[in-house]
Amino acid sequence: MKAWKAMKIGLFCWVAASLPAAAAPTIDLTNLGYAQYGDAVSYSLPIGNVSLASTPGAIKDLIVVATGAEGAEVTTNFAGMDNAYSTPNGVNGERFFYTNPLTSRGTTGSVANNGANTWDASLGALKAFLGGEQMVVLFNNNQINADGKASQSLAAWVRLWLTNGAGAVLGTFELSNNNRPYALISEGGGGNFLGDPLNYTAPGSGPGAPDAISGQNTDYVLSGGAICVNTALNPLYPVPVPCGSPGASAPISHNLGADHVAYALLFPELNSLMDSLFNNLSDADLAAYTLHADIRLGCEMKNVTTTQRGSRTVYAYGTQAYGASPSCNIADNNGWATSLNNGYEQIFIGTARVREDNPNPVPLPGTLGLLAMAGALGWGGRRRIQRA
Repeated sequence: MKAWKAMKIGLFCWVAASLPAAAAPTIDLTNLGYAQYGDAVSYSLPIGNVSLASTPGAIKDLIVVATGAEGAEVTTNFAGMDNAYSTPNGVNGERFFYTNPLTSRGTTGSVANNGANTWDASLGALKAFLGGEQMVVLFNNNQINADGKASQSLAAWVRLWLTNGAGAVLGTFELSNNNRPYALISEGGGGNFLGDPLNYTAPGSGPGAPDAISGQNTDYVLSGGAICVNTALNPLYPVPVPCGSPGASAPISHNLGADHVAYALLFPELNSLMDSLFNNLSDADLAAYTLHADIRLGCEMKNVTTTQRGSRTVYAYGTQAYGASPSCNIADNNGWATSLNNGYEQIFIGTARVREDNPNPVPLPGTLGLLAMAGALGWGGRRRIQRA
């Protein structure tokens, strides 16, 4: 829930942080088209003709949230953050990924209100990393290419939220299909081309029913499908259209492999809220404020639970033990796959330059009042890694 959501804020208008950028942004998204999924604005890099490497060497100096790679340079984050969670790393690996104790690689330093089933980072550490730029979440899609859309896609859902030192939630933001068909944006899926995230309010309670995607409406977003566009419908941005329709391009793949980014995701309202906190709180105070991320790829299972067997803690997803093949590994969900089948998906955080052509940046009114109240409450095929 976002108590501050009624504040006046345009889609491209958020507060510029006062800190100068320490380095050039990781990616420039200025004047690229996008699709809105819940609170997230998803940019397709292949449609935008943007190439961004995501090899371990290319991302080791960024914030790596999840990766199938090993090695301290890519898995260890800055002080005040959880390290990169471990994603499946091969065709025989798990068909799903969640942030949970079994996939955790621990924490560098300490994080206030750190959760066992979330990736967490202090706002103090994030402020230092972002250096005045916008936070962007980058994702590569590394499914196999054997049989077209029945294998190249995967299901994804993300919830991000901020808490203060007392653990009070200041804002919740989701990448969500908004309980619509599991399909491409051009074929009736949940995305809204050039949509406004202000029109969505995150429930903050996890993806809704059904748990397993089976052609029904779902909160899980379809990632990795090949999309066709029409460049004549809009003078600025290629418009997603059904393949084979008049003026449609050839299919544009988003299953680019583990070494190139497919999507860049912005959460404009989250960036606005963080910028406000950065500008109005001391570094010492920001150390007690935390960004939490609940990330789910593949098919939906129940929340992780623990049982004690003597001195050994065993983790499981409801009745589905971690390590067994999930029952929701279904290839026919409107013809699209949901489950991970190749591993090595990576999620990492960088910085973005966004819409500098906007002439009317609008500050958030009422920021100081919000902070006082909070204190009182205590988004061409490339080489892909494939393992037999």
